[in-house]
Amino acid sequence: MPLSIKRIQGRDIGPLREMSVDFVRSLEIDYPQIDETEIDKHMLSVLANCNNEDCIYLIAYDGKKPVGFILGYVGNKPYSRPSRVSVAEELYVVPNKRGGKVGLRLMQEAAKIALQRGAEAFECIGTYNDTIKRWEKLGFKPHTVYAHMDNSDFMKLVGKFVGKGSENENQSV
Repeated sequence: MPLSIKRIQGRDIGPLREMSVDFVRSLEIDYPQIDETEIDKHMLSVLANCNNEDCIYLIAYDGKKPVGFILGYVGNKPYSRPSRVSVAEELYVVPNKRGGKVGLRLMQEAAKIALQRGAEAFECIGTYNDTIKRWEKLGFKPHTVYAHMDNSDFMKLVGKFVGKGSENENQSV
């Protein structure tokens, strides 16, 4: 069957959700916590934004079988050049179709839309396991690192440096 790629519509939310659940189950992460409730919230967000011109939500079908998706957007950066970029937030291909052309075709179609929307550059988000390494294989260069800490640990850290009753307590940032 020929591969078809199209913008996500309401009828695609079920297959998108199923692939998202499979993706999350394949991850071995402790942060962020993602369960099916969070996936359902995400699907509602996708559904609410699927007609937003800045959102690039595409799904790939091999015949009638969903085989991958890409979720991203085109947005403006107020303080740097390039000022308008396309960001790939999620790219997923079902395991039995990996190593083929599904992911590349999704990226190609997303790029066409992004260029039509004025994107001057392309960025990606790689946050789980080795996703950044996969993006690097395609030629992306890492430029930002995110880290996380829960509230109680953060407050302990701040407390170490500020100290109780110190002269720094009344200073504003």
